[in-house]
Amino acid sequence: MTANRFIRFAGLSSGLIRDPRIPLFSSRFSCQTCTRHQLLILLLLKEYLSEDYRDTVELLEVIDSLREKIQLDEVPPFHDNP
Repeated sequence: MTANRFIRFAGLSSGLIRDPRIPLFSSRFSCQTCTRHQLLILLLLKEYLSEDYRDTVELLEVIDSLREKIQLDEVPPFHDNP
């Protein structure tokens, strides 16, 4: 598996998900570590890799270019999973 494949998948997912009708956050009181769009991309990536959320987050910690592609400043904690 190459990182380029993950980055292409994240870019394609990002292009499909960015919809102005979907609010960025579920509530104005939410943690706001990452947007709903970013969480949905993480969920799609998790399913694409057939991994659990914890392994997907570990992958994000290692591959900086993937985090940059989905504009994720910090990796969300495990309790924020969709």
